[in-house]
Amino acid sequence: MHKGGWPMQKIKAFLHPWLKQGTAIGILLLILAFQPIIDLDYLIYPFLNQFGIPRPSTLIRFLLIPSLIIWCFYAYGKNRKKTIILGGLYILVFAVYFLVHVQVVRNAASLLRLTSNFQFSIFGELTYCLTLIIPFGLIAAFTTIRIKTKTLKQITAILSATISFPILISDLLVFGQSTYLGNTAASFFSWFTGIYETVEPRRLACKFFFDEGNTIGILLFMLLPLMYYFFSQSEQRKEKISWAILILVQSLSMLILSTRVASLGAFLIPIAFLALYLFDSLLLKHQKVKVLVLLFSAMVSLVSILILPYTPAIQNQKRDAISDDAVRGDDDLLQKGILAYEGRLKLTPGTQEYEDFCLKAFEKSGIEDNLISSIPKMYYMDWYSYKKDPVFWSDLLFTVPLEQRLTGRQFQTYFMNEKWGMADAKMKLLGMGYTPFMNGSILLEQDFIQQKYTLGYLGDILLAGPWLILTVVGAVFVLLRWKKCLNLEVLVLAMSLCCGLGAAYLSGHTLDQFVTTMFMAFVTAILLDRVFDIAGKAEREE
Repeated sequence: MHKGGWPMQKIKAFLHPWLKQGTAIGILLLILAFQPIIDLDYLIYPFLNQFGIPRPSTLIRFLLIPSLIIWCFYAYGKNRKKTIILGGLYILVFAVYFLVHVQVVRNAASLLRLTSNFQFSIFGELTYCLTLIIPFGLIAAFTTIRIKTKTLKQITAILSATISFPILISDLLVFGQSTYLGNTAASFFSWFTGIYETVEPRRLACKFFFDEGNTIGILLFMLLPLMYYFFSQSEQRKEKISWAILILVQSLSMLILSTRVASLGAFLIPIAFLALYLFDSLLLKHQKVKVLVLLFSAMVSLVSILILPYTPAIQNQKRDAISDDAVRGDDDLLQKGILAYEGRLKLTPGTQEYEDFCLKAFEKSGIEDNLISSIPKMYYMDWYSYKKDPVFWSDLLFTVPLEQRLTGRQFQTYFMNEKWGMADAKMKLLGMGYTPFMNGSILLEQDFIQQKYTLGYLGDILLAGPWLILTVVGAVFVLLRWKKCLNLEVLVLAMSLCCGLGAAYLSGHTLDQFVTTMFMAFVTAILLDRVFDIAGKAEREE
């Protein structure tokens, strides 16, 4: 009996500190720690959808988590009256904004000349907005109690292990999905054997079966600074070895994942951490420099740099560069096309004759002469058909310099800018809508800027702005009290949060993903607690 009950006893002992802080907080911490695993329910969604059953993760996000947030305030919250007033005011402002936003976006398709696949959905708009809002409630919920460093360690270790080990194992055994294209073709050992001559680089990246490779990469990017911090602070040999192994596995997994953020983070994060560590040790004099921390961080960074050129991320960039050079080599054909395109100036814009001219020009130079090859075919054939809007595509080909339309991000930016230019003042204030562009498969992968386009200036400030406001206000608060508030823990927590916000701006896939925003909310709450606690103690001592 004792042996059979041992695992359950260990689980209870592990979870006890979380649940001791309150059932609601304990459940939220469990959801946070196992969010990547919970998100794997997308694999059973085709089966569930046959019966009209939503994904369990959807029910957790939009029913359970909001209920737990309310429970936290009811059970542990201080200044309830103030919280209710501020929270109620925010919800009221959002409700008014959303009602007006929906009325404006309903007519976006005709005004912006969007094709029929750019479908508006009021339910999708609401879901998207709630996805952006709920993390702010989580920040408030997590601040109702003091989250101990031990809990932060446990959450960090669980998230890292449940992501990194599956990626590494599925890559080694070649059964995982590629981050970009189909299934993984070979393990990372093949990177060093000339496999790129026969296999496309994108098929050699691996994300296990996680739904969003970019999002998982960003979460790993945020976790890594904390892992180096815990390694540096570990006093027991066993604990230090455990963190070292976890760091090595995660760093390799980030290279295997081969997203831009993850690949660069594997070697940049240890360098950045060392800078903070030396600043805290030598200038703030909070601790002595440990040679082992310096050597280990430098070693991981160096090894990552040595592996980086062989990763699918870099090899794919090289292949794209060769393709881009081939397009540049067709400059004579492009110049002839540009010269011929000037014939449209004799025609009246908006007429059928004008559109037919643009259509033929694009088909001749873009498709037959292959001058539009830097842009994936599905963009102009399926997602935004050149036959439906030949003027857009011919203008892109003949009037936009090649260097400004080589990448998918550049095309997304151009497309959104063109549609933004068609929007009236009301639409710029309230947004062009998220669901039309999401359903149309052309959406700028750059948080904060994406929200400006889809939600308008008001929506951007209301639903994405609080992240920046909290960060800036918090930074000013700390800098004004830097002698009291700055320590390595605060610096690393701030680094982790800034990694998330920076990745959101550079790569998107962050603010609208619970996997990343739940952890960002968690880190933000701890950071606020630590800073205000240190400042409060200093003031009381004075």
